[in-house]
Amino acid sequence: MGNISLIMTISPRLAAIISILVGLGLGPEVAFGCSCVPPPPGIKNARELAEWRTHGVSTIFEGTVEAAEMKSPLLEASAGDIVPANLDQSTPVMLVRFSASRWYRGVQHQHLQVETGLGGGDCGFAFEIGKQYLVYAYKDDSGRLSTGICSATASLEESRSNLAYLRREAIVPQGSRTSSHISGSKLCVRILKAHSADLGDGKLSLFHVGSASPIPSEELAPDEMGNLCAANIDPGNYHLLFEEVTEESPTSFVYYPGVTSLSEATSIIIKPGQTTSDIEFKIPPQPTFSVAGVISIPNNSHLSASIKVMLISADQPFLALPYAQDVAPDGTFLFPKVLPGRYWGFVDVDSDSEDSARPKWLTRKIELLIDRDLGHLSLPLIPN
Repeated sequence: MGNISLIMTISPRLAAIISILVGLGLGPEVAFGCSCVPPPPGIKNARELAEWRTHGVSTIFEGTVEAAEMKSPLLEASAGDIVPANLDQSTPVMLVRFSASRWYRGVQHQHLQVETGLGGGDCGFAFEIGKQYLVYAYKDDSGRLSTGICSATASLEESRSNLAYLRREAIVPQGSRTSSHISGSKLCVRILKAHSADLGDGKLSLFHVGSASPIPSEELAPDEMGNLCAANIDPGNYHLLFEEVTEESPTSFVYYPGVTSLSEATSIIIKPGQTTSDIEFKIPPQPTFSVAGVISIPNNSHLSASIKVMLISADQPFLALPYAQDVAPDGTFLFPKVLPGRYWGFVDVDSDSEDSARPKWLTRKIELLIDRDLGHLSLPLIPN
């Protein structure tokens, strides 16, 4: 994305951690890390702006999203495989497959793939499956196409001026991209917890049905009675997810109407200008278990860096249920409260890759079924 008009003000490592730890309380608000270059002051009208948006872009097309898949070395590795013990080496991306219907620039293929980030701090664009977009993509030296929120990529409904320019039609001025957000649509939910009246640090996240991104489109906090009413919600079809964090660990993770699996969840439809109310979201009690173990380092190797053990849901990777714990000086680690499920475990070493005096480390990706307390786990660190 060498020509893309954006400035990344966060490191790739932080972007990866943001993606992984979204379920620990980091959400769309971290988008401040992605700062886009504004149009130059000399632009006077919509046509000049539309022309400026094409500068440096290698591929422009209209297309429908056919599929989206999250990819990273960590996701692609099998249980037992050796993987880098560094999140910088496993930053996830979204690979989005399009069926193109009209081309304006670039090699014309009916089907093509475009890479983007997950959203939030990594500047990724949140595509929805089945929706039509005008895509502005950039090509790297290997020929890979990529895009993000700092390009002019947008849904066809939000691209009228750019489409008119590309089609050599008269441009009718339109509002900003966010105009659809101010729609008068409203969502009211009542959170009902069976085991406690205290909601703690609970939050409600909205995920567009059809979006593969782990970044929610909205995050809402209920009041102390479990009620929330949010205005100006973008119309669409959503899954609702309630999460509660206790002592920096997720202790409640439930989809509406009160299930723990996305396949069993019921979506809700928010219509333009209407209020969706009378939504009762029942939160059942969920058990938690402890997970303990030790990090093994061969040959008495010295590690002068911060080490964490990560647990990520294997059923919903990077979406939620991530856990991170520091490793003690004696190499031990303890997760006091982990929700049941299937997880991947691995070690992350926060070392300065530019310091050649420090070794690069590898680790082994393990798979855990957590349905009881687990102890005596062993995760290796291997000098590379």
